[in-house]
Amino acid sequence: MNEQVTLPVGATVLAAWRQFAARPDYALRVVWIPALLIFAVGAFSQVAADGPPVGDFWRVVFALLNFAVLVQALVAWQRYALPESHPRKGITGLRAGRAEFFSLLHFPLVGVLFVPLLVPILIEGLTATQEVTDGTSNIAIGLAGLALLVFPGGLLLMRAALMLTAIAAAGKTPISLPDTANRVWRIGAGNSIRLLLIFYLTVLPAALALALLPDGMPALAQSAASGVLLTLYVMLCGGALAGAYSRLAAGSGKSRKATS
Repeated sequence: MNEQVTLPVGATVLAAWRQFAARPDYALRVVWIPALLIFAVGAFSQVAADGPPVGDFWRVVFALLNFAVLVQALVAWQRYALPESHPRKGITGLRAGRAEFFSLLHFPLVGVLFVPLLVPILIEGLTATQEVTDGTSNIAIGLAGLALLVFPGGLLLMRAALMLTAIAAAGKTPISLPDTANRVWRIGAGNSIRLLLIFYLTVLPAALALALLPDGMPALAQSAASGVLLTLYVMLCGGALAGAYSRLAAGSGKSRKATS
């Protein structure tokens, strides 16, 4: 018999939201650099649109820089959300350390966290087809693939994404990545659906806000709003993962017996 933990979905989601109300000052210290960088990239793109074309090299550089800073925000908020955490002091909650580096190396898992943001774009692209004959079949196939990505694929990917929190929790402490991955996979046993629900329900407000940004907004205003909302979205991802990980690792929540 193996002792397993049943993750409380509602309590974990509410805890992730309450973290912002508990420390709004720290939330601002984590948000401002990624939001400012995303705004700056948007402003630069707007200026470049009226001038000489920007090369693909610089677009890749800006994209990688944005991604790296968002990973820093993800690690910082996970550290804050974990029990007995000590948020970084100073004008920013971000830092470039061991946990941030190894989180970057696990970029496919970080990419998984952005799947909810792609759902409205994919649906819009599928429904925007102009071909009546092939359009229906293409939409059906596309929606079926999207459903497989969000649900069965998500069950496996979200369980694996707890690895990001294990890395953040370790901080500067050296860890064996294979051993940590095996441990993370084991503690998530029996909670795949709950992990997926916790993640989607936690990030829903920020995902909806991003999807509902009006197209008619001035470019600079849209860049500013996107920067803040995208950073908040990443922080909510971190809160969801940290809340689930801490409950699973500590054996908290409602216990149950299950056969191995």
